[in-house]
Parts: sequence; C-alpha cells; structure tokens
Amino acid sequence: MFVNQWKNEDWRLVRDWLAEGRHQQSLKVVLTVTTTLTNFLEKQCSMPLKVQLHEQFMDKVSQDEAELLHCQQGDYALRRQVSLCYQGAVMFDAESVLPLHDLPAVLITELEAGIKPLANLLAERGLSLARSDLSITQLADGRWGRRSVLRSSVGTQALVVEIFRPEFWQEIQRLSSTR
Repeated sequence: MFVNQWKNEDWRLVRDWLAEGRHQQSLKVVLTVTTTLTNFLEKQCSMPLKVQLHEQFMDKVSQDEAELLHCQQGDYALRRQVSLCYQGAVMFDAESVLPLHDLPAVLITELEAGIKPLANLLAERGLSLARSDLSITQLADGRWGRRSVLRSSVGTQALVVEIFRPEFWQEIQRLSSTR
C-alpha cells in the first residue's frame, strides 16, 4: 500500500495543475485545501474521519524527501502510514515523514497513539501551520494524490502524501447532494 510507491509519480505544482483549467470543481476544492483536510471535510462536507494506523517506524529520509524537507538525505525520520476512514470505509491513505531532529517527544507519543491525523495534532498543540510545495498527481489507475510539506511555527515539519480512493469522491458527491 505504501513503501515509496508514489515516489516516481509526475507531481505537478498546484498552480500549474490549476492552470490547466479542466478539472472538476470538487477535485479543485479538496486537493487545494491548505488547512487541515480532515477539519475541512468535517466542517464543509459533514464527513468526520477516523485514523486507522497501519505502521509507524524509524526510517531514513530519501534524497527526494530531503529536498522537500530541507534536511539531509539519510537523516532519521518517523514514517507514519495511515488510512482515513468514514463510517468504516477507507476514503484515502496517507504517509507522513517527520524528521526527528525537530520533533518534540510529546508529539511522538501522540502520533504513536494513532488516533488523530498529523495536521490536527500539530494544530491542537497551538502550532500555526503552513502547507508548502503543494503538488497534485493522477496515478495510472486514475486515483488522485496530493503531496505537501507541513511546517509549524516552531520548526516541526512533515512531508505528507495523500492518495484518494474512488469511494472518497463518490461519498463527497453524495454528501454534497444531500445538503
């Protein structure tokens, strides 16, 4: 499900992707969210999501990850792989890479609990977040993905890749039509 399967995808910066002007509005709205996506989906779509933690382990940062995170290739990082579920069904999968050198121990403990999404944990700790390097891709099987770097005001940062399942877009459409 994970293990760098998205490393070689054709990631396009969001401004270039939007400039194409040929994407559905629901895609544009969701894929370009720069705040916490889970909060956005709960407030705008009435879609509260739950985290399903698959794996969390220490790993070394790859060359591509190091470039985006402005750290050194081979630095140690916490790699977290989760699925976000709505009413028991997986809506999208996410992988986060958090360099350890600026990761508070209390945050590691909260991440290990596997209950909340990363951006929510950072926001709840009072850290203002910025999402940079937001890029979009469409995988060969038609699924959409987005990749970005979350940066907090105290230096904590994470590379986040999210891959959306077809069921997610169906549910977004269904929830939008019931409002």
